Amino acid sequence: MKASRSDAAGKAPACPATLDEAAACRCLAAGDPLPARHIHRIDDDTSGPVLYAKNDLAQQVLDAAMREKAIGRQYWAAVHGAPNPPEGKIDQPIGKDRHHPSRRRVSPGGDRAVTFYTVLEAWRSAALVQLALETGRTHQIRVHMSHIGHPLLGDGLYGGASPLLGRQALHGRRLRFRHPWTGSDMEIEAALPADMERLLARLRAGKP
Repeated sequence: MKASRSDAAGKAPACPATLDEAAACRCLAAGDPLPARHIHRIDDDTSGPVLYAKNDLAQQVLDAAMREKAIGRQYWAAVHGAPNPPEGKIDQPIGKDRHHPSRRRVSPGGDRAVTFYTVLEAWRSAALVQLALETGRTHQIRVHMSHIGHPLLGDGLYGGASPLLGRQALHGRRLRFRHPWTGSDMEIEAALPADMERLLARLRAGKP
């Protein structure tokens, strides 16, 4: 994403245009001038929790936890159709799509990617699916669900365009990690945003 410019005094912009700028503004407002470093972030048009470190040591500890798959990431998505079986593992490598610079695709020469899914609710033409990531490839959930024939509602890039939502129906539900100083188990849960709540209400009511 393109960053907006700071003012002449070098202060953060009044209206942050990117997630990194918003994290920096939050630190500055709290009197903490140290740069925030992202550990876990999410795709454009995806909602949910993100994780930043405020110093080098915290970044090193959390980056190591990410590499060791010790940071748990759980998502909810509304998809076209209902996956069968209702619970499973998608272990398919993901690489770049040479025909479309913004897309990824399942490719034998790609990087290993593993997604676990569970159907939480199913309706006539859609389902609410819970997903957990073992790896963290770009667009992983979107690519994998499209690959098995159940693209996310609203995801025009991967075949799931829908008039019911103006973005892909993907929400980071929970983020689990150990605090870098205390070792305490941390679990951050994010409520569904209003647009996804409205979408699920329509699906539950059987409305197209």
